[in-house]
Amino acid sequence: MADGRRVDSALVDSALASGSLPVRAAAALAAGQLREPRFAGHLRALLSDSDTTTAASAAFALGLLRDSASVPALAAVLAESDPVSAEAAWALGEIGAPARSAIVGALNAGASARRSTRVVPALLLAAAKLRPLPVEAILPHLASRGRDAEVVRAAAYALARSRAPGGVRRLLEVAASTDEETRQHVARGLARAAAGDSLAEAALAALAVLAVDGNAHVRVNAVRSLGTYGALARGPLLAGARDVDANVRVAVAQSLANVLPPTREAWREPWASDTGFMYRRSLLASAAATGLLLGPLDASSTDDWRRSPDWRYRAAAAEAAGSAPDAARVAELVEPLTRDADGRVRAAAFGVIAPWVDSSVADSVARRLRLVSALRDADVAVRATVLAALATRARAAETSAVLASYRVAGADSMNDARVAAVRYLAAAWRRDSASFSDSLRAALSALPAADDPLVAAEGKGIAPLAAWRIPSSPARPLAWYEGLVRDVALPSRAGRAPVAELVTERGTIGIVLFGEDAPLTVRNFATLARSGYYRGTRFHRVVPNFVAQDGDPRGDGNGGPGYAIRDELNRRRYERGAVGMALSGPDTGGSQYFLTLSRQPHLDGHYTVFGRVVAGAQVMDRLVQGDRILEVRVR
Repeated sequence: MADGRRVDSALVDSALASGSLPVRAAAALAAGQLREPRFAGHLRALLSDSDTTTAASAAFALGLLRDSASVPALAAVLAESDPVSAEAAWALGEIGAPARSAIVGALNAGASARRSTRVVPALLLAAAKLRPLPVEAILPHLASRGRDAEVVRAAAYALARSRAPGGVRRLLEVAASTDEETRQHVARGLARAAAGDSLAEAALAALAVLAVDGNAHVRVNAVRSLGTYGALARGPLLAGARDVDANVRVAVAQSLANVLPPTREAWREPWASDTGFMYRRSLLASAAATGLLLGPLDASSTDDWRRSPDWRYRAAAAEAAGSAPDAARVAELVEPLTRDADGRVRAAAFGVIAPWVDSSVADSVARRLRLVSALRDADVAVRATVLAALATRARAAETSAVLASYRVAGADSMNDARVAAVRYLAAAWRRDSASFSDSLRAALSALPAADDPLVAAEGKGIAPLAAWRIPSSPARPLAWYEGLVRDVALPSRAGRAPVAELVTERGTIGIVLFGEDAPLTVRNFATLARSGYYRGTRFHRVVPNFVAQDGDPRGDGNGGPGYAIRDELNRRRYERGAVGMALSGPDTGGSQYFLTLSRQPHLDGHYTVFGRVVAGAQVMDRLVQGDRILEVRVR
């Protein structure tokens, strides 16, 4: 039922009342995954279930529903056992503003209330989602003396994520913490916007120390914050360009735009510090942001990346040039690449110029016409990118071209361009329906109903598409699900979870797969791996101290297997080394997955967690964007 998104109230109600504990817990989770508000009352009743797994699942489900009417019930169980109270705190954070008083009140109660060991950190992470941040309720929990390390980490995270000015003094007090994760948060929270003028000197001094910390993740965050101080941070940042860790060097390269002047002399030293592709790609973009075009963007240079035989360099040249402040100069550099022979390069080039389609640049009309002409491009990512840009000012006059593009997209293995085309049509209808001619209305009405739920959903509200209905996902035979339980879920439940080995250029990473929590996702990943799908792919996205993402055979982040699986949002958290399914929207997972290089609480409950790194964490830390996967083995 959940896989097909076909809500069966009788089935859910009977399962929620089942005498089987696993069935009750699974039903509570499914009620939240289905985003069905009608189950909220039953879920609230289950918060007091004698089975803590069921009660915790009910709390998590209410968070998925963002049910504001459940705030009192969730607040009432904050003093319950660990799994229930922690999930209730997470749910309150997801509900947000309506739960503000409950979150702040629970934090202010502090040590005077009998709180479980996990609820205070969970409340602090919930508070981090509130705007404005309740700084005064968080600060008392940052005092390290006598505090649980997890509480201090969570308090530091909450202050650092929002870069709250009111928390800088307390962050400075724990800058020398023996806990590496706390130092990571401190380094992030000392950015100039938070420190202001009064604490800038003290923050700079602390960041200079953190920039040479023994932990590379701390150094990454420190150099990012140093970059916000402009020329004052030049010394420690240039030193960081020679760091032993490649991702620290990349973070430095990404942080120099506000630090160095636009002179070749100033950029000579960092350019010579590292010859790596990702480092120089980042440096090229930072220099371009100052108005300086380094050699790879200079047509007279022997190292002009726009003429490289490697598509990655040509695409990188387009993206780096897009950082330049002069729109006319960007167009001059990038528009030739919109005619590149490789669709991945064209997609990168259109991604740069498309947002400026209706800017004040003199030739903006000609540029819009150029984008419209690209609606029949052979590459699906080009068409999706162009449609998204044009949709910001959708108009009836372009609808015929968009309809033609939609028909072209019918042959795509991926649905990106189809979704983007119908989204454009909806925007044009809302903005300019009076200008739709009878023939245009007839052409829209003649479109066959989309059999893809994501495409059909975009057509809601377009009168000529009123006959469209959002289809349920195709039903599978019951035997398929029985096989899924037998082959994936039950072995995991019995302690024999499947294990994956990511064999990379830098070594092997071992992953345990959560077959009981995300059986559909695990089977999908394992099937792709065993077919050789991941052999030769690259980590097309590595954000230092955030995520490393793989699974795109195109190599530019726009590829997939040609189908999508549903989300299996579960109570697993994005700790360091979590394995999650990459998405472009709800239920759009396919083949792309990511590893979290550090804890990322803001991802909890938003992306399916289907595994955890259990071996080779040091290999994971060494990954740099562009690194190749040799193979993925699953056993």
